[in-house]
Amino acid sequence: MVDKLTIKRIKRYLGMFIPVLLIFSLGIVALDFYLPYSGKEGSAITTTYHMAEDGKFLADIPFENYLHEAPAIQGAVFDIRDYGADSESSFSDNTIAVQNTIEAAYDAGGGTVLVDGGTYRTGRLRLKSNVTLRISEGACLECITYEENKSLSEENRLDVLGYISAKDADNVKIEGPGRIAGNGATYVNPAKEESEFLPLDTFNLKRYIVEHRKRIMMGKEHEFNRAMLLGMNNCTNVTIQNLELYEAGSWTARLEGVDNLHIEDVVINNNVRVANTDGFDIEGGTNIVIRHCFIATGDDAICIKTDDANTPALDGMLVEDCEIMSLANCFKIGTATWNTISNVVVRDCFFFMPGIAGGYSGIAIECVDGSIVSDITIENIVMEHVTSAFVIWLGYRNGEGTLKNITIQDIEATGIDVASAITGYKKYSKINSVENVTLKNISMTYREADEKLNIYKNSKGAYEGPLNMEGYPEITRVSSMSVLTSNLYPYWDLPVYGLFARYVDGLTVENFSVTPRSKNSRPLDNVQDEGDRIEIQNFIWI
Repeated sequence: MVDKLTIKRIKRYLGMFIPVLLIFSLGIVALDFYLPYSGKEGSAITTTYHMAEDGKFLADIPFENYLHEAPAIQGAVFDIRDYGADSESSFSDNTIAVQNTIEAAYDAGGGTVLVDGGTYRTGRLRLKSNVTLRISEGACLECITYEENKSLSEENRLDVLGYISAKDADNVKIEGPGRIAGNGATYVNPAKEESEFLPLDTFNLKRYIVEHRKRIMMGKEHEFNRAMLLGMNNCTNVTIQNLELYEAGSWTARLEGVDNLHIEDVVINNNVRVANTDGFDIEGGTNIVIRHCFIATGDDAICIKTDDANTPALDGMLVEDCEIMSLANCFKIGTATWNTISNVVVRDCFFFMPGIAGGYSGIAIECVDGSIVSDITIENIVMEHVTSAFVIWLGYRNGEGTLKNITIQDIEATGIDVASAITGYKKYSKINSVENVTLKNISMTYREADEKLNIYKNSKGAYEGPLNMEGYPEITRVSSMSVLTSNLYPYWDLPVYGLFARYVDGLTVENFSVTPRSKNSRPLDNVQDEGDRIEIQNFIWI
């Protein structure tokens, strides 16, 4: 992984001798190129990974790089088969058997609950303090289907904590190298369009959004708690390692208020068409590490949020050496930002799309609900065919917040379709700016294609924006407008192919290059910005 990143970084610096283009102003940047594209719709592009024939799962996940033989179990072992579990038994019998095994381990002062010898379908399971759940190679704990869940009484159905969860527990471990499966497809409706969404020969933002959303599988009308696969709430010393998490029906792992959380060597292998299948949702907590994981999912892959006013703050998180595919954002802070999020580092990762279109940003840092998001460092990231490299968004959805001290450096993004953006907002006459942003050693290259742009202008022909700072934040919505508080958004392109920056107080840019499509199709617009303290080094104009 590091070797690949090192090689690509060398190639990027060599590439800086080739003429590149980025136009920057204190408010608006605007130039782009236009080239008629001769290939058929969805022309092949070179990618590291590929989709399976069904168009729903990745075909070539390198499991051997992430999952490994587990060490011998130390201490007491509690085999679920000794408590009545049987791969041929009903889910109701297996639910009782596995939960009884967990209780036995807990009552004994702790131990390892062993899942071995087959696939065991169960309803919800609750882990306890000092209990390790070990799923052997070839074994699987499988969540009940939608119809099975629907058949249960309300008190026995899957709930908001998740399929396998713990609450107010200490010293909890979940490990493989086996699988936890969610039966996610049974909880959603078919997509409106089954065909793959291939890269557009003529990129058009409005069409992109429509085609992307047509292929998403939404939850059934009565979801009966389309449960997360894993849920941890108010726990301490939690380890998730050497494990495959497969086909979640909703968030794969919701980890709220967990202190000392360690996640390593985990493969998330989701149906990328299923809505809301976030990878790891980290809601508050301290001392959090996500290391050497492979994530393929249909929504935000690693997402830090504080879901409401009762969610604890997050202080101290490291993400490193991960490979991530997302049909939304690969790494995201937000959108829910009700409490402080600070001291986050993401480094040495590969973000990618496997030959299909869809998704938004490699990096999304958002603050919209009135809290403080600060001291965020993202570095040494390679992106392949991710729609946009990054967005930094301070908005006003539920209050005035603070977004400050952001560093993004050593980034190579190839095959992008949309510019990057940093924006605060102006509400009435008051400006709330993003503070202290550093962009350093960043190289972005567009995917070659035709394009059809729609740039919003006022009656005098000048660009107006950002327009949507009270709505849902996304790179595709910086220049969109919420209509009558509904979910109807008309989308407009940014008048820029490189970097849009508005309402930023303290922006340092060094060695920032963008290679656009082959011909310019955007007129140059200038809009006065009201930011401050701007320092620009090593831009290349053409």
